[in-house]
Amino acid sequence: MSYTYDTESLEFATQYFLGNTKAFDAESNICKNMFLNNMSDNNSSTIRELVTLHYLGYQSFSEKHGADGIDTKTGRLKEVKPRYLKEGQKLNTHSGNFNDMTFKLLEKKKDYDMVCSLFYNSHLIYIVEFPISVIFEHLKKQLCTQIENNNNRKVLQFGYSNYDSDELIVHYYNKNVAYATNCLSKPHLIMLDSH
Repeated sequence: MSYTYDTESLEFATQYFLGNTKAFDAESNICKNMFLNNMSDNNSSTIRELVTLHYLGYQSFSEKHGADGIDTKTGRLKEVKPRYLKEGQKLNTHSGNFNDMTFKLLEKKKDYDMVCSLFYNSHLIYIVEFPISVIFEHLKKQLCTQIENNNNRKVLQFGYSNYDSDELIVHYYNKNVAYATNCLSKPHLIMLDSH
């Protein structure tokens, strides 16, 4: 099922994740519950992906295969990997993954920018961005290994240590919540603090 959200709805969701709950608090309990169930659904990252793009001012695409959005100022295509953690969970070393990857698809994404975001319960923790070229060889090596091992489903993973580079841009970082919730490892926090 595909959902679309208007600008007002995206702003509502974005403000909620940024800690401004005034509009949320004014809604009915039914509306609040629907929103909370949608935003915490581990089987669908749609709302988190759209909030990430909206926060950055990027235009989203409704098609599921291909880029998730575009920076209309630069024309750069964006691949978005939002993660969601429930209270008490900690992000493991993998920040994102690509499912059912092929060499053709990987090559197609080579010039995209990767946008990773982390949501913890009701908080946006961070949004970072980097060119996929930063992790391209890491992904390609995994794909080669999986093909050699005759894996039917090619899942490629990457983590913060793979994209810690001079090309990393930290667009948003809620340091206070990140430290208070202990949802990130110490090396991950140090990486975010240093950019």
